[in-house]
Amino acid sequence: MKSAGNAPLMETANLPARRRGWTLDAEFYTSGAVYRADLEAVFFRHWIYAGHLSQLPENGCYFLVELGGESVIVARARDGEVRAFANVCRHRGSRICAEASGKTGAFVCPYHGWTYETDGRLRAARGMPAGFDRARHSLKAARCEIFHGMIFINLGANAPDLQKEFAALDESFRIYDLAAAKVAWRETYSVAANWKLAVENFMECYHCAPAHAEYAKCHALTSSADCAELRPAMLAEAKKLGYQTRTVGGAPPQKNAPPHYYARHPLYAPFQTGSEDGRAVAPLLGAVPDYGGGVADVQLGPVSFGLFYADYAVLYRFTPRGVQQTDLEVVWLVSAAAEAGRDYDPERLTWLWRATSEADKKIVAENQKGVNSRFYEPGPLSEEEEFVDDFLRWYLAEIS
Repeated sequence: MKSAGNAPLMETANLPARRRGWTLDAEFYTSGAVYRADLEAVFFRHWIYAGHLSQLPENGCYFLVELGGESVIVARARDGEVRAFANVCRHRGSRICAEASGKTGAFVCPYHGWTYETDGRLRAARGMPAGFDRARHSLKAARCEIFHGMIFINLGANAPDLQKEFAALDESFRIYDLAAAKVAWRETYSVAANWKLAVENFMECYHCAPAHAEYAKCHALTSSADCAELRPAMLAEAKKLGYQTRTVGGAPPQKNAPPHYYARHPLYAPFQTGSEDGRAVAPLLGAVPDYGGGVADVQLGPVSFGLFYADYAVLYRFTPRGVQQTDLEVVWLVSAAAEAGRDYDPERLTWLWRATSEADKKIVAENQKGVNSRFYEPGPLSEEEEFVDDFLRWYLAEIS
């Protein structure tokens, strides 16, 4: 795969200066040049959540990941290994797979019929001259690694080791056993805004009280006195039940070290989970013994986030589609043994984060409209937006 390597992506002198604790200049959300730099610095250099192992239940199963104009095939090969390849034929560059997911015995280019094994090796290329070396024309591979059942891809030439990058999160995730979970539901929301505005919105809860009544009625907001009062008892109960209670990450990230985060937050009584009525919506995940541990808030690299309840997990991924267009993909995970209609109702399972995501879609689109105005200028961040400040510091270091 092509990579910018370690070369500067933009000249720092050409970037508007940012005052610490303030938002970015409008150019960062409106410029095509900045958007192209974003793709190279963030999406083509760092680990991006691609999907869950349950989406590849058998050998030959695959799905596509569309990322900033690139298309990547993620497949379980004949040998059972999960691999990732560029969706680009080695003959004349045609896209090979058009369907978003499926199962196949081989990948066949629809243009001239070049045929590839499910591990990416070229099987057949008719009409080629004598001496043609099939071994030199395998599909271009992308780095692909698995962390607790979650598949990550990296399009860079010098991808760091994923296990080392997320090592601090390993213990925190074990109790959920997400490798033994499955995708119960997926939704994609098309947001009319730059990807950074969508990510910044997710990284702060300053807007939660006025914008997310559904969320705020069951989650004790970090900034509230209720959270401070409920947190000690919640952490004590979580520790007793076997949850990891130590907060991971949260410090200002350094260049080339994408943000990652894990922390526990309390739920208001009598809420057991994130649901409309507070009652459980699915069987307990993994080795989770009870509902008394609150909810875990996680971040996995620059554009992937999650919330882990006792009975289900929600994963978020922000994918750029254009300068002012972003896909927000939401995935709900439940225990692999759970059956829809018997163990969970998809409507009840997805209610909270469908409502929250629909609201975020509108909020962020209105934010973009304001940033596009000639009257916009950077504004000061509140104390509740410290993670936005940290993210922007990391982001500016990356693209410069």
